[in-house]
Amino acid sequence: MGNVRMGRVNDELRNALSELIRTVKDPRVDGLVSIVRVETASDLGSAKVYISVLGDEKKTRDCVKGLTSAAGYLRRAVAGKLHLRHTPTLTFIGDDSIVSGTHIMELIENVSKTEEKKKHLDVEGVAEFLKTRDNVLILTHKSPDGDTVGSAAALAEILRAMGKTVYVFANPEFTKKLLRYVKSYLAPEGFVPSCVVAVDCADKKLFAKESDEYADRVDLAIDHHITHREYARRICVVSESASCGEIIFDIAKVLGVKLSKKLCTSLYVAISTDTGRFLHSNTTPESHIKAAELIAKGVDFEKINREFFIEKSRARIALEAELLGSINICFGGSVAIIKLSDESIRRVKATQDDLDGLSALARTPRGVSLGVYIHEKDGAAKVSLRSDEKVNSAEFCAYFGGGGHDRAAGCTMDVSLDEAEALIISRIKELELF
Repeated sequence: MGNVRMGRVNDELRNALSELIRTVKDPRVDGLVSIVRVETASDLGSAKVYISVLGDEKKTRDCVKGLTSAAGYLRRAVAGKLHLRHTPTLTFIGDDSIVSGTHIMELIENVSKTEEKKKHLDVEGVAEFLKTRDNVLILTHKSPDGDTVGSAAALAEILRAMGKTVYVFANPEFTKKLLRYVKSYLAPEGFVPSCVVAVDCADKKLFAKESDEYADRVDLAIDHHITHREYARRICVVSESASCGEIIFDIAKVLGVKLSKKLCTSLYVAISTDTGRFLHSNTTPESHIKAAELIAKGVDFEKINREFFIEKSRARIALEAELLGSINICFGGSVAIIKLSDESIRRVKATQDDLDGLSALARTPRGVSLGVYIHEKDGAAKVSLRSDEKVNSAEFCAYFGGGGHDRAAGCTMDVSLDEAEALIISRIKELELF
């Protein structure tokens, strides 16, 4: 790799890590920490990260230990921010050679500038921010699911309960099943927002293209994806939450808004769908506790679960039969791959609602650790991965420019379905996953 290219990689890693180390919660990583330089191996397999810490030698040693403990998290987060062919393993090294008064002033200035550029808020900070805003527009992601729709509807209901003017952007990809939860909040033509909020969207590239005019003016992003790319002026990312809906639930509690049945219904849709009816590995005790409180408020959970997880149209049944009949089970039964073409969708006259949740089918055969679902969308191959603890789906998809969660992630490839399958198989072999 050329020196210019390697220098750019080192600079990108340094800039990304300079932001990300501020999100590390280890108490040993505090105060003014600077990434002095990054030295990446020519094969991108590893990178030495030299840090400088304001304090004595013990402070530096403790900080190195804290960052070493967080190296896996930082590597995954870097993979979500950058588009490197390989994301190197990170080794942190203390560097005291440039600790001087001038450097310390530079650190303070850089931290100040970063804080001005991006503000990281907790739930309480989000609540305080929303109290001061009005004329709010809420954005959802393309190919909307129950979490982004339920979160948007719930946040809109919360703000309206506070007497504010708030609408949800009319995403043209809202399906018939999801539209009824958000229909009463859709923005009228000509509405000009004073504040733009995005929910459950890890990257501005994931907004519906019709909302592109707002992509660079998002005032607040509320999200739970560890691969979140910091595009908004203010950011609230709670990666421990199984769904964005759980974060909105907490915001409602902090704001003291009454949990009406309508609000609770939207929150339950968000939480139940993103946990796969509480079957996915991202489900936490908090997911159950919050769902229980919503049910206690009168949510018709049986109706919602039947609608999203049990009832199927004839077109959906036909698609499932075709996919399971042509499933490619490989790597000794550890990997299953299903592919869906536009032609198949047209043949059975499937709607977008019929396509929802098809990615889970690839994990249904017993013994499968990695399920891969590939379908045509806008002339490209959209890939969805579902995995067990043996595979980090987010890291796998980050290699192809995507992201998501450890056990569920996705990416898009500008190739045919067969080519996408070949690339995925090749990557599995390269990583020696099975």
